[in-house]
Amino acid sequence: MTRGNVFASALGLALALTCSATHGAERVPLREGDVDVYFAPEDDFAMYLGFDLSKSQRRVWLAGYSLTSPTLAQAVIQAKVRGLDVQVLLDASVAEEKNGTAPLLHKNGVPVWVYPKGASMQHRFVICDDARIGFGSVDFTRAAVGGMSKNRAENFNLFVGVPGLVKKYATEFERLRAAAAPYVPPKPESKL
Repeated sequence: MTRGNVFASALGLALALTCSATHGAERVPLREGDVDVYFAPEDDFAMYLGFDLSKSQRRVWLAGYSLTSPTLAQAVIQAKVRGLDVQVLLDASVAEEKNGTAPLLHKNGVPVWVYPKGASMQHRFVICDDARIGFGSVDFTRAAVGGMSKNRAENFNLFVGVPGLVKKYATEFERLRAAAAPYVPPKPESKL
């Protein structure tokens, strides 16, 4: 290894240590559990996640930039109908989109939170009960999970039996929710 390589490696290690100390990154040990891995558009992600939501017994917390998938919206509503702690957190820029599901969720009693305008909430994760967490690059949209976007390569990973990981994501959800506002449906336009 040359002197330059040693210096570059040492600098990289120092930066990595500084970044993790500065940002509070924390390693979460995973001694047990399984991971179900889905790739869109090949796998019917909405069907699998909808099935998983139907097995939830205590809570379903969904944080996503957008939620336009009817399949996922119905699974979230059904979790609420079963009496679970259901909450949805969306980005402000898409909470009121025309083909969005925020009004439908709100109408069915699902608390919808809107991350502040001017900020960008890019998370895509779902917490189910205390030991299941799913996340990945796939959007919770009709196009992404409905197979309508054949040119998009995306992933979703569902971790089962990992309470430590769920706890970290639940803490992040609560932090985001504290910065968000409750969704208020737009008022119907008055006819003059």
